[in-house]
Amino acid sequence: MILRNIIFLAFTLLLHPLFAQPTATATGRVEDELIVQLAEKANPETLLQRINGRHAGSANFERIVAARFHIYLLRFDPAAWPQESLLHWLEGQSEVQAVQYNYAVEFRQEPNDPDYPLQWGLERIGAPGVWNIATGGLTANGDTIVVAILDSGYDLNHTDLKDNVWQNLGEIPDDGIDNDSNDYVDDTYGWNFKNDTNVMTVDDHGLSVAGIVGARGNNSIGVSGVNWNVKLMLFATAYVDEIVSAYEYVIEQRDRYNKSMGQEGAFVVATNASFGLPTPTFCDAQPIWGGMYDLMGKVGILTGAGTVNSSRNVDMEGDMPTTCESDFILTVTNTTIEDEKYLSAGYGKVSIDMGSPGQESYSLKPNDRYGSFGGTSAAAPHLTGAIALLYSLPCQDLATDALLNPEATALFIRNMLLNGVDLLPQLENFTATGGRLNVFNAMELVNEACGGTTGPLEILTVFPNPATDYLRVKYETPDFDPYELRVFNALGQLVLRTDIRPMRFSQKLFSIDVSQWPHGAYYLAIQRAKERIVKPFLVSHY
Repeated sequence: MILRNIIFLAFTLLLHPLFAQPTATATGRVEDELIVQLAEKANPETLLQRINGRHAGSANFERIVAARFHIYLLRFDPAAWPQESLLHWLEGQSEVQAVQYNYAVEFRQEPNDPDYPLQWGLERIGAPGVWNIATGGLTANGDTIVVAILDSGYDLNHTDLKDNVWQNLGEIPDDGIDNDSNDYVDDTYGWNFKNDTNVMTVDDHGLSVAGIVGARGNNSIGVSGVNWNVKLMLFATAYVDEIVSAYEYVIEQRDRYNKSMGQEGAFVVATNASFGLPTPTFCDAQPIWGGMYDLMGKVGILTGAGTVNSSRNVDMEGDMPTTCESDFILTVTNTTIEDEKYLSAGYGKVSIDMGSPGQESYSLKPNDRYGSFGGTSAAAPHLTGAIALLYSLPCQDLATDALLNPEATALFIRNMLLNGVDLLPQLENFTATGGRLNVFNAMELVNEACGGTTGPLEILTVFPNPATDYLRVKYETPDFDPYELRVFNALGQLVLRTDIRPMRFSQKLFSIDVSQWPHGAYYLAIQRAKERIVKPFLVSHY
């Protein structure tokens, strides 16, 4: 082993790297690197001499990839070997058993927070699949997404929360002046309505709720929220009047944002309600409180609310706020790791929209600690966080409509979440949808609405045909994994081979530069494994 490495080291020193660091394309392909497997007794130096004999100094072997299998990494000059010509030349050499381009792999998004494995609910609702596309924070148009949390109190200095606390840009901190003229002085993060002050009460319940919605993700600390980079507007509340005041605050912030097109206020998309009344009460007995949900909805704000922590049918016995009939409140019961309704959790086939992971969740605790957290109070922020996460998807129409048509956009997000649940027999008699929250499914529905369709593998259109300079191809695929594109001329000779990766949230289109191609007939093929679809086209420069 040592001798082999010394020999190859001498070999590579003689053939030192000639080119810049490799750069992967959008498909991951490294355009100047090939992985070459040689026959057992083949000499890589001899092959390299033949390559450089055709184009002097155009290639070198970078390293042994797998000595046991005679696999090497070949670096070459794409200017000397354009249009995959080196790959095709190598395919014709007797000592080459296989050759392919090198690729940069895509790592599936999963936060590096050490306690993430304890957060079983995030995986259950499909959050990792969404994180491959978006992790929260900004809309496609760059609007900073804000979630308002109304709860008992928070530790604003918690290491895993402080970077995600909303900052009121209209307020100058600690100057004793109501700079943004909203009747609150130095309200830089929200407000403590319990004590009518900008000094926050520290409490573990609110902190745990906030952590599920938006603990800082992928920062190598503690846990991750449903959103990695959302901004949390925080309110301490204990009474209904304080809840109403907090709702007024968020309505004004979002209304200012809408009317100023983002120059003032805050882009609040959701509030969380992990609270309720101690005795059964229907929403019609709380007309002022209950009426706030429609008022928030008019400016584009949804609410995620958890039902009572006792096994009762709230349709029959009442609960607040989950019996409110507003279209802008989404309600959940508490589900377990077995996807069953927790025994001590409310239910209702009319009032409770869906199940959501809650029991034995794991979140933030004061003084930079972490611990278990459960009940419907943990179920609600999974849903509230999902609302915010959907707003961060790369769909420009969604982001634009959120400002121009905020009420309709909020209803759209609501419907995506309702229609995206995982249907579960064990929840059929307890919820209106008969399912449990799945934000990945909801994302797929948003994707379809934004033009990112799926279907059987098909080349839909090839235009213009004949093509003069650029050929544009519209196609369909059943998924969003890479496919191989090949073009052959009328003699069956391979003219082009590359990879294409279908994009979510947009039409599947690509272009081919045919300006230097000879006149004639060609055949375009898109394939992967045994799936293959072919379409003819013409190139003409007359």
